[in-house]
Amino acid sequence: MDEYSSIYSQPKTPRLKQEGFPDSIGDQHEKALIDENGKEDKKMASTEGTTGDSRSTPLTVSIPTFENVQALPTPMTYTPLSPGNLSMSPIDQSSLNIPKRRSHARLLDDMLSVTQPNQRVVSELIAPANLSPQRVVSLPTVTEEALVNDSVDSDNYTKEPYFPESSSSTEKCDDDIFQGFLLDHWDRPLLWKKVRPIGSGNFSTVLLYELMDQSNPKLKQVAVKRLKYPEELSNVEQINTSLRYKETLSRLENSLTRELQVLKSLNHPCIVKLLGINNPIFVTSKKPLRDLIIKTPRALPPCDMIMSYCPAGDLLAAVMARNGRLEAWLIQRIFTEVVLAVKYLHENSIIHRDLKLENILLKYSFDDINSFRDSSIYCKQNFIELADFGLCKKIENNEMCTARCGSEDYVSPEILMGVPYDGHLSDTWALGVILYSLFEDRLPFDPPPNASARQRSRATSHRIARFDWRWYRLSDDKTNVGKQIVENTLTRKNQRWSINEIYESPFVKTIADTLSFS
Repeated sequence: MDEYSSIYSQPKTPRLKQEGFPDSIGDQHEKALIDENGKEDKKMASTEGTTGDSRSTPLTVSIPTFENVQALPTPMTYTPLSPGNLSMSPIDQSSLNIPKRRSHARLLDDMLSVTQPNQRVVSELIAPANLSPQRVVSLPTVTEEALVNDSVDSDNYTKEPYFPESSSSTEKCDDDIFQGFLLDHWDRPLLWKKVRPIGSGNFSTVLLYELMDQSNPKLKQVAVKRLKYPEELSNVEQINTSLRYKETLSRLENSLTRELQVLKSLNHPCIVKLLGINNPIFVTSKKPLRDLIIKTPRALPPCDMIMSYCPAGDLLAAVMARNGRLEAWLIQRIFTEVVLAVKYLHENSIIHRDLKLENILLKYSFDDINSFRDSSIYCKQNFIELADFGLCKKIENNEMCTARCGSEDYVSPEILMGVPYDGHLSDTWALGVILYSLFEDRLPFDPPPNASARQRSRATSHRIARFDWRWYRLSDDKTNVGKQIVENTLTRKNQRWSINEIYESPFVKTIADTLSFS
């Protein structure tokens, strides 16, 4: 008999058939492990025991599994509408240093109803990690009503669309020359020259550009994120005939403007900067894509975001280059800066929802940071920038979220199970995953070392739902105060630390108090 059969022999409610998931995922018992409302479950069970109503056979709903889709771990994407084919990137496998599985792509909002298209999310710039392609994970969702039209302040927009006299479209510039505008300086276009590609994904490309006139050293090098449009939007003429085209364009447009407005409002040393845009209408209009299509009805308008550039790449690639061996002081410093960034977001009612190693960018290499330790720069200069705000959301006090989004290895149990969740606590869960990974050189919900075939066959979601993680490298270390953060974040939501509790822990506070930029 299966080890769970005794537990699930008397289901409390009719169960939908869910193809591809372990039997335990989605069961009321598993939800009880995560949503601490056990008393209500017991009450339901006792009530059902006294009623004799007959039940009809439940409908069958096919739910996508973790294993069925694969995609490039792109440094920046927006999610397409259920893409039929996701391209893979040829990456040199010999460059990998450690034999572990990493998952890099965000979870998608995949609506159960085939009549309601998926939400689109627009991702922010991050530097590419030199890793093999991994799967995109799509989960069944509950509708988050505010996902499309949320979080952007109408006061930030002009009432009428703004079209600069000198068009900044890349169509009018040589491929090696990029013309753009700095935020709030729409009267003076600047020119940058292309240096090299930084990364390319299914739906955007990031390129390194240098300012041609060298008048501003801070703008000498920038990363330009160039949006790629999904194939279903290629025929612009359908905007007047196809309702589906209009809906797809509207979702993409809302996601894009939400991300741009949040980025425009942020000002913290440890958060990536939106410096400018190729066309001001993208940040001055509520519906920039539709406004620009009206002006140039035969083509989709190019959208190029001018971002701050972090030359040392992302944290995951840097850790892998060192075979996962980071000094304790370096882990403490980097994690403290990440906490400062997330604390700033939460204080401004913004949740990130996609915190992971790949979205932490390094301004300096580890060797450079080590060389700063004995200089005044060490306490005056930040070393990281938090990136990728494609899934961010500005929320109200005590607002609960329902959109199931994030990245598989970093997603909290309550998001996985589809219950309303506190976005602040889903962020602190991800911080626990990040810190554990830096300590242990493995993700907490990967199969354990020397795992049996049965253990390896279990999905990551199964281990997350059961809070199934443990220490290995630090199992006998009684002095590492950072372990306290992991143990109080990779836990049930009613016991999970907030960002302020993480900040006040000795592991973070002792470093934060020495930094002059925070």
